[in-house]
Amino acid sequence: MSGSAHITSTDAVRDFRAALQEYEADVRDAIAQLLLQLRRSVDWVEHDRARYWPAEVRAASDAVIRAQDELARCESAIRAEDRRSCYEQRMALEHAKRRQRLAEQKVRVVRRLRISVQQEADEMQGRMLRLTDFLDTEFPRALAALGRMSAALDKYTEQNAPRPASDQLGSADDRPREDDRSTTSEPPP
Repeated sequence: MSGSAHITSTDAVRDFRAALQEYEADVRDAIAQLLLQLRRSVDWVEHDRARYWPAEVRAASDAVIRAQDELARCESAIRAEDRRSCYEQRMALEHAKRRQRLAEQKVRVVRRLRISVQQEADEMQGRMLRLTDFLDTEFPRALAALGRMSAALDKYTEQNAPRPASDQLGSADDRPREDDRSTTSEPPP
């Protein structure tokens, strides 16, 4: 190399190391939050929706049966020419049938969704574990390397720091005192 680096401060390396440690803590917290949210989502599909829609199918089936009974009672209670007056019961039956079809469709969707959600969750957990492994292995190495760099730069700056003019000429303590000269064997001039 042709010249010196003239390093006077290693604060940037220390600041970067501290920021990297904060970043590691933030990443670990984010991973924990993501895994918790993932678990909640999987549980919602696996347990909540998997129970809710079959129960809705049963309730809708019961509602269809009740609506059919109400329509049959209405039609039997009136004359043949007044059948138009059972309009509300017919609409209730149609509504109950639509609700039953929707619930049956949702049961099929949840079955398919459970499989794909579990696969995606497993893949995401795998990625999060790889990231955690990276944090467990590579971050300590990086932090140690930055610590070594900081120590080496500190040592470098101590050795190559410009010395004050008094140090270069010698301090007052380094110069011989008048009393020392008088104790020598030579007489004063």
